[in-house]
Amino acid sequence: MPEGEGYANHEWLKAHSVEDRQYQNVIMETVRQKNTLVVLPTALGKTVIALLLAIERTEHGKVYFLAPTRPLVQQHHQTFKEKTLFEDKELILVTGRYPPAKRTSLYRKGRIVFATPQCVWNDLKNKLLSLENVSLIVFDEAHRARGNYAYVGIANYYFRQCSQPLVLGLTASPGGYEEKIVEVCGNLGIEAIEHRTDEDQDVKLYVQPINVEWKSVKPPEAYLQVRDNLKEMIVERVKGLQSKGVLSRKQPASVTRRDLVELNRELQQRIRSGEGGYLYRAKVEATAILSIMHMLVLIETQGPETLQAFIEKSLKKMASKGSRGHISILKDPLFMQAREKLKQCLRIENPKMTELTRVLTGQIEVKPNSRLIVFTQYRDTVLSILRTLGKHSGIRVERFVGQGEREGDPGMTQEEQREALEKLRNGAFNVLVATSIAEEGLDIPEVDHVVFYEPIPSEIRYIQRRGRTGRRVAGNVSILINEGTLDEAFYWSSIKRAKKMKKLIEQLNKTLPEILKERQKPALTQKTLTVLTSEERRVGLIFAKSLKVKVQPEKVQRFELWKPQAFQTKGLSKALKWLVQNLPEASVAINEVVEQAVKETGLEKPAIETAIWRLIQQGHLYIPEMGRIKRL
Repeated sequence: MPEGEGYANHEWLKAHSVEDRQYQNVIMETVRQKNTLVVLPTALGKTVIALLLAIERTEHGKVYFLAPTRPLVQQHHQTFKEKTLFEDKELILVTGRYPPAKRTSLYRKGRIVFATPQCVWNDLKNKLLSLENVSLIVFDEAHRARGNYAYVGIANYYFRQCSQPLVLGLTASPGGYEEKIVEVCGNLGIEAIEHRTDEDQDVKLYVQPINVEWKSVKPPEAYLQVRDNLKEMIVERVKGLQSKGVLSRKQPASVTRRDLVELNRELQQRIRSGEGGYLYRAKVEATAILSIMHMLVLIETQGPETLQAFIEKSLKKMASKGSRGHISILKDPLFMQAREKLKQCLRIENPKMTELTRVLTGQIEVKPNSRLIVFTQYRDTVLSILRTLGKHSGIRVERFVGQGEREGDPGMTQEEQREALEKLRNGAFNVLVATSIAEEGLDIPEVDHVVFYEPIPSEIRYIQRRGRTGRRVAGNVSILINEGTLDEAFYWSSIKRAKKMKKLIEQLNKTLPEILKERQKPALTQKTLTVLTSEERRVGLIFAKSLKVKVQPEKVQRFELWKPQAFQTKGLSKALKWLVQNLPEASVAINEVVEQAVKETGLEKPAIETAIWRLIQQGHLYIPEMGRIKRL
């Protein structure tokens, strides 16, 4: 691509619409030749690289530009309209708002198609669309190409249907773990990674400084009392699970959400395979503990308003539908105490809301034409923030949430989302309160301050939120943190992972081909449709037989629920009576108890073991560690 007077030149590019940057030119040399993952900090022109490659590839076939949300798809569509000379009818926007027949017509007409991945994936499966003549697919926010996400299936079809495919993945944050990045690269057929950081000499000129500051607030004592009740509930219920022989290798207070998720998965698999009985009760209890843990997160990171909304909208609703786990929570005396204390919390001003208001008004006073975004994870917190900020005349506030309905909250239509962004740009309001839908990719150059209502334990989301400011001018980021709570753990976790990710990417580009060869071999499946000839394959990661990347399934931890090798009812009553009279106060090996009982009662070993198992199910004994029992 020839260089002009500081601007890129191309027959399909409007004059003076794209700066000519050396690092982009270097990256372009790679993306023309190989399936490439481009990892660039926000505002360094990932979309521009995609645009320059796309207008070149239109000479060889259609181009598809995919992005995970409708607002982001619309943004890319608008960028191409503003910077290229293609006619509107050649730049086609396809979303789920169109019926299948209309989408099929649009696919045929478009020269460059902008679409959400779920839409394309559904149409591929229903044979309404073929990628045979597609010369390039751009996967924006490519870090999503894991598991069952639609990007994975689309890439699979693309490599199968197209004889000369080319893939461009774009992301500011591919993830902090090698396995995750390798999975993304394998799923998209990536052959090279082009990566730049803020410190690289060729990009420093274009990087705007971002000042990150965390604002520590002290939660009221009433909040901590609710938290302590919830923690006590968790511990007591974990002990109940341990009495059934699960999670017994940890202290009850040390059991994590991940432990319970893995346990739930394990229990579900066993129930599906035909096991039942007390496994159902264990699953009910594990699900209830997860709900309590969620409430703990809400009181520590959001405040009483969001916790109260969860209780009213979700907990009570599930209980009314007959959920035994949720019914048990509502009847729990500890929970009743927590609810009474929650009433007191609701009468106290939430210190996070106070600090949020102070940050926003301070920014607006210093710079009256400021644009600010407040990020939070929960719709109910969005509503609480809107109510609080609506009381301040200097703050003109609007929400920005997804389309899905959430417990009476109707969400925002595609048109409402577009209007909200436009009103923020033109100053109709100056604060946007948003959920995760605004984290990825949205280009609002005017935003000069971003506030995290809560930290998030994800390096990807931390980088995405942070990247909504500092795009054209210097920006500020404020992170609200409740002292001594999960907020602090989440904050330091995201910072540590973000630093780790930078180092990992630098190393990975050199070792990627070998890693992929070793870890992700081509897999034969029952759905194998086509065997490509050597001429039809690109050198690298387009797969020989099935074009389905084999990613090792996530390992499920096996929780051994103790059972006797054989059940025996003969002598069971006598065995139960002996055990009740001789239940150990301290932890003791099961085999020792069995041997002693056999000697003293003359009963057979299976009868003693069956009695022990029965007492565990009834909650009289529990297993503090594998192979040992203790009186509750």
